[in-house]
Amino acid sequence: MDSTPLQQFEREAHRAQASRDELVELIARAIREDGTVEPLKGLHLNRASSPREPLHSVYDPVFCVIGQGSKEIFLNNERYQYDPCHYLLVTAELPL
Repeated sequence: MDSTPLQQFEREAHRAQASRDELVELIARAIREDGTVEPLKGLHLNRASSPREPLHSVYDPVFCVIGQGSKEIFLNNERYQYDPCHYLLVTAELPL
């Protein structure tokens, strides 16, 4: 029997959630407390269990993936939010 579009959507949603759960578990194994680790040269994992105060910085080129929660950045007057369903890709140095 063929699946309905709704059943296919639900299966894909379940797979996506399972992948996010796996990512969270793998990150938790690599970094058990708040802070930053570099398990491989150039791979930085950050963990923060609670919201932080705004921080002014310059991002180098980076690809950011969020396992849980969300993060927001401001570039000029524009607000960008990323979370487990949205990543951040910065291809040039940016003051954020």
